[in-house]
Amino acid sequence: MLWLKTFGIVLVMTGFGSWGLNQARRVRSRVDQLISLRLALNFLLKEITYIHTPLPQALKRTAQFSAYPVSILFKEAAGWLEEKQGNTASEAWQNGMQKLSFYSELSKADLELLSTLGHQIGMSDAKEQERVFLLVQEELKIFEEEAVKASESGQKLWSYTGFVLGAVVVLLLI
Repeated sequence: MLWLKTFGIVLVMTGFGSWGLNQARRVRSRVDQLISLRLALNFLLKEITYIHTPLPQALKRTAQFSAYPVSILFKEAAGWLEEKQGNTASEAWQNGMQKLSFYSELSKADLELLSTLGHQIGMSDAKEQERVFLLVQEELKIFEEEAVKASESGQKLWSYTGFVLGAVVVLLLI
């Protein structure tokens, strides 16, 4: 009977500890995704303004360049533009944003900032698009710095919280 209690304690502690470590990983993932997003937007900007690649191809190339899950945004937007000739770049961008929001750890503010870019993409000349891209990248850099600060404390908090909760549950059950 003692081995059964010990096994139960180990399971409870492992479960709560894993949950806490997973939450800590999610906090760090947001930072990585913001970095990847900023780099991908820079790549897309160069494709549009300097190489003058057509938007569907530029989005495809950016999807290949960027890391998962950020690549989902560009892959979905490119697919949406190629699917039907009547789709606008803004609609394609919003479709990609919906998919990205499902698979990423980005916050609501991050996604709202990206949404503003969708209204400008493909709608104005290259210089105006460059200006908007650079502004969005600057704001993403600020979000990234804030996320790094939050990540440093958040990772420790979630890691400890998982194991502490596990210990509390074990003590309550004993």
